[in-house]
Amino acid sequence: MNKEIEVKIQITKNDLLKLSKWLKVNARFTGDMSQTDYYLNNPKAPFFYSSEWRGKDCDNYLRIRKTSKKSFLCLKYVHRGEKGQCLYCDEYEVVIDNAEDTLQLMKAAGFVDITILKKQRETYLYDIFEIAIDTVSDLGVFVEVELKKEVINYEVGHQLIYDLLRTIGLTKFKLQPQGYVHQLWNPDLDLSREICL
Repeated sequence: MNKEIEVKIQITKNDLLKLSKWLKVNARFTGDMSQTDYYLNNPKAPFFYSSEWRGKDCDNYLRIRKTSKKSFLCLKYVHRGEKGQCLYCDEYEVVIDNAEDTLQLMKAAGFVDITILKKQRETYLYDIFEIAIDTVSDLGVFVEVELKKEVINYEVGHQLIYDLLRTIGLTKFKLQPQGYVHQLWNPDLDLSREICL
């Protein structure tokens, strides 16, 4: 199991250009790949539910991710704060040989294919961080910064990520507290917050 501590943001085109220049000088490019995610649900024990203020949502999800390099089966468990915000995730992930065969197996086991999400991802490594620039179909461009080191708690992890964003010069952005699939499910619901560091 891996604890996933990350921050997902939307930035202006000018800040995206600033980030790209900073990454070229300071970070190591690790790849550019297309990803297709299949989010699955078990109708007998549903992962997905309706929340009063978050709309259609989930606290656990099962995903098959097909990339241009490898494919993965992943189960995530979302840890939420008192107000329902995502703090971090427990992530269980295994490499699979064939995404399509695994999808058919899961459907035969009773899971249903709920949502397909497609994105193009550029990834970079800098120190203890993975920085991804995601172009997500039907949603736009996002930046995810994930901590690749264990820390005492998620608050310390988030602070390290915000310190990095300050170092890069990204001090104003829209924080996206929910994942891409949530945004696809709820196109008219904007839970983002304007942040000024």
